[in-house]
Amino acid sequence: MALKVWIGGATADAQVDTVTIPEDIQPGMIVKATMGSGSITYTVPTVASAAQVASSFASLWNGSTIPEFQEIEAAAIGDGSFTLTMESASAGKPFIVSFIIGSGTNEKQTITIGNNPTGGTFTLAYEGQVTTGIAPDASAATVKAALEALSTIEVGEIDVTGADGGPWTVEFIGDLAGVNVSTIGANPDNLVVAAEEQVIDLGSPTGGTFTVQYGEDGTPSSNLAYNISAADLKTALETLSDIAVDDIAVSGSDGGPYTLAFQNNLAGTNASQIVVNGANLTGGLMDDVTIAEQTAGGGGGNEVWHMFETNGTNGFMRISGNSSVSGGTFDFSMDIGGSNVLTMTNIPYDVTAYEFQLLLDANLESIVSDNFARTILVGTGSAGHQLSEGDNFYLTVLTPLGSGALTFTADSSGLTGGAYSTLYTRSPSAGAITPSTGDWAIGVNGEYTELMSYSTTEAAIQEKIEALSSVGSGNVQIESITDGVTLSSGFRLTFIGDLGNQATGLSVGLIVSGANSISMNRYLTGAAGTAEVQRISISGSPGSGKFSLKFGTGYSQEIDYDQTASELEDILEAVSTIGTGNVTCSGGPFPDTAIDVTFTGGLGGSNADLMVKNQGAVETTQEGGEAATVNVSTVQSTIQHETTVASSGPNDWNTPENWDTGTVPVNTDDVLIPDGDNILYGLDQTGLTFTLQFTASQTEMGLPRRNDDGNIEYRARALKASFTEIIIDSNSQLINIDILDSSPVIKVLNSGSGQNTPYAVSIIGENSANTATLLVLSGNVGVADGPKEAAYLKTITQRGGQIWVGQDVGLEDVERTGGQFHADRATIDGVLTL
Repeated sequence: MALKVWIGGATADAQVDTVTIPEDIQPGMIVKATMGSGSITYTVPTVASAAQVASSFASLWNGSTIPEFQEIEAAAIGDGSFTLTMESASAGKPFIVSFIIGSGTNEKQTITIGNNPTGGTFTLAYEGQVTTGIAPDASAATVKAALEALSTIEVGEIDVTGADGGPWTVEFIGDLAGVNVSTIGANPDNLVVAAEEQVIDLGSPTGGTFTVQYGEDGTPSSNLAYNISAADLKTALETLSDIAVDDIAVSGSDGGPYTLAFQNNLAGTNASQIVVNGANLTGGLMDDVTIAEQTAGGGGGNEVWHMFETNGTNGFMRISGNSSVSGGTFDFSMDIGGSNVLTMTNIPYDVTAYEFQLLLDANLESIVSDNFARTILVGTGSAGHQLSEGDNFYLTVLTPLGSGALTFTADSSGLTGGAYSTLYTRSPSAGAITPSTGDWAIGVNGEYTELMSYSTTEAAIQEKIEALSSVGSGNVQIESITDGVTLSSGFRLTFIGDLGNQATGLSVGLIVSGANSISMNRYLTGAAGTAEVQRISISGSPGSGKFSLKFGTGYSQEIDYDQTASELEDILEAVSTIGTGNVTCSGGPFPDTAIDVTFTGGLGGSNADLMVKNQGAVETTQEGGEAATVNVSTVQSTIQHETTVASSGPNDWNTPENWDTGTVPVNTDDVLIPDGDNILYGLDQTGLTFTLQFTASQTEMGLPRRNDDGNIEYRARALKASFTEIIIDSNSQLINIDILDSSPVIKVLNSGSGQNTPYAVSIIGENSANTATLLVLSGNVGVADGPKEAAYLKTITQRGGQIWVGQDVGLEDVERTGGQFHADRATIDGVLTL
């Protein structure tokens, strides 16, 4: 127990708060700041980064006419945060501001399991507490129950949604709503991942040989007999460069099917598929299979847009078409400043504009390097335009490829029926691109991505565009024009997949800040062209058998002798070189009716390679995986808000320099308030218990109900603590005390007259035990006389002065022998003695 005496006089320091806008802020969210009864709101625009939102909100704050906001200056830092600083004239006066994000107030975290575990359990952790084991196929309710069982999360503080096995989204609600909470931890160590298993079926051949390789790009084994044993097949697999001895166990009869179990070095991996090339096997169904082209594809192409920074003068030229050309090939070469940058030979006479662009890219990559593979751009209107149809190709030569005199030749000596001519219009000039450093966004049909930095990678740009509602995953490809992956380096945008080989009708636009002149233009409009059609027939009406197909480097799974068209379509779409949506199958079923395969989507409008029949196939019957993972990511963050410099000054209870000992009061201290500076701030001392003696003649303690601007005061207005004894002998005009649920002996020996109320001393506090007592000898005292105030006292003893008792005051006994007693519907449960 120590005596602490108030003296005041501390130096004033202005409060500084730092507010950070979350990076995952979304368009349409409403950011709201509230102080007292005043608030300001800001709606996040369609395209805005956290830094821009912070800057705009700071400007909105500084322009506010609300008095509480006007005395605080906001300043954007530039990293998505801003500061709030009390003006120097009001230094030492604290402020309390709250922030929420409408339509996104609560933090959300997503829990995702990776690598397909087949059993075991994982655990989650929150603020040092760890859950019991959770099965990988658990329901959202199970995950919720596991988290709520932790002592650090109460029931009703989270909501968990998601399918069985996840991903699960955890939203923090209840007392954790709007709070920047800790990230949930995860431990996947006890999850179990199955071993990879594949089955080789050779389709019952009667002779010949086959090879195996690890993956489509692997090196084939030596020729293996059609009836090889499982042991010898194991030995053959072990000769492959990526497979060590005993990495694969092989079982099965001579000639198969063979079951391959991946183990040792390949255990716990999603292994590449073993590829079987059985073109040299005999006696199987493959002998009866015929594949023939029905319709040659061509004339199609994807829609292409280019974005690049204008710096200097790009080169420009034209290749003029001729509809009289009926066959043959031509050559094309280009020099810049006397140096050859491009040579292409044996170009088909009927090459389309899109095909010519791809040829340019491939040849530039082989001659100049991949760094400049896309610096000559073809523009002609439709991607399906052809020189042989009389269409012209317009070529833009970007300055990064070089500067100087542009010369080129189109050798038509290999053409029949006519020739193609060239026209030079402009040589490229000016130096290298000066990098821009601004933020930018790209939009499709008016819907924009979030702002990106100038150095955002190709993959990240592509992912953000795929997220737009008019695009979708797998329907766009982003390629850097030059070697620098920056906004200035430029990008090519090609619509592929579901948007490939068609005039999309989509508009593409840019929003760029802090950058040089950057253009975004469509160079080729997509064209469907003619779809390639290939027919697969089986002769002889066999009653059994299997075969497979090869397209490019990709191999299909096994195809049964009686497969239907829809089944074959599913099998072909699973081939790595074909893909979903790129073929349709009609006709069938095998073997009596042929099936036509039409190449569509990304393979539409092109002269596709002829599929090759193959004997034998491999099916993955159990997909393996690397060690299971459990990832937790924050998908919706809250605003981070912290006081970085606390308010302090001559009127603040919590400033140590205002006390004679240089330390603030603690539990069991005796506190004395003689004359000194007014005590206006830091009055909430909940959790402390002490005695209070107030003897100041002038010093005020507390704040009036309304501030100088006429608004309701939002800061703590009364000294709030637990007391054992309170003695007031003062002429002060304002002494506000909240005794909470403590039971002090309160003695008012004297007080001044009130400022804005008839009483100078105000006492509130809800003591359910009803054991606090009040003695008034002189002065003016109010007991919970203000709006929404309440108090419970065991006894009031009045010898003089005036007492005002509000309607929400509970009393047991009142003894009055002097003074005036004003009561407004107070409840007296005991004796009233007047």
